[in-house]
Amino acid sequence: MGIQSIEVKGILQKSKIPGANYVINPYVGCVHGCVYCYARFMRRFTAHTEPWGTFLDVKADAARILDKQLASRRKPLREEVFFCSVTDPYQPPERRYRQTRKILEVLLKHEVPVSILTKSDLVLRDKDILRQFHGATVGLSFSTVDDRLARILEPRASLPSRRIRALRELRDAGIDTWAFLSPFLPGVSDLDAQVAALEGAVDEFGVEAINTRGGNWIGVEKTLAGIDPALPDRCKTLSRDPAFWKDLEHRARRLGGEHRMTMTGFYRH
Repeated sequence: MGIQSIEVKGILQKSKIPGANYVINPYVGCVHGCVYCYARFMRRFTAHTEPWGTFLDVKADAARILDKQLASRRKPLREEVFFCSVTDPYQPPERRYRQTRKILEVLLKHEVPVSILTKSDLVLRDKDILRQFHGATVGLSFSTVDDRLARILEPRASLPSRRIRALRELRDAGIDTWAFLSPFLPGVSDLDAQVAALEGAVDEFGVEAINTRGGNWIGVEKTLAGIDPALPDRCKTLSRDPAFWKDLEHRARRLGGEHRMTMTGFYRH
């Protein structure tokens, strides 16, 4: 695994993501190794020739740069900042580099609300800081709640069982939590099991379909074939069937009601 520091001029970036006008990515790359990672397109903007998931660039001095960016604004930033759009803020090297924690300390100093999405229970480390924000939400994403299957699909991410425990602990601490069932893999992901497992851990969840037309599909196809040779074709066929997604959305809303949650978004590619 190759890890290096890089220099950047800015860390706070404008975003076109719905509901997120600003994003922060403390790293370039992600070592979780998820076979379906959509962010692998980022490699072409780096000097890396290694496969996606095997390198990580640490944005040097990110907290100081952010502090300077926020202090130089004519008006204080009061819009929510989203972690992260193309990396995971709590991937394993964060234990050593503490980039995300340092950045959170700066955002707290400037009273900027935050929203976090991660696949790691390492987010619990920063519970003390997150509780101090006037506005902080934490989401954890799940393609499955089956720990054994997750080890195949997302080999270096926290197990789903650990993520669910993290959501419960964060919620008990008074922090707003949510879940993102993403990417949903037809024929593989189990909507009923996912929603049932999340009861009491979150009040809201969203669902996002796998994009079988992106560059990430090659890795998904190979991995699913290793589980069951029939799975890739089944997953792709269902993914391109509007009736499947229409039915899934209806079921998601019904299951949410049964388990005292609100289904807040359903996204297709």
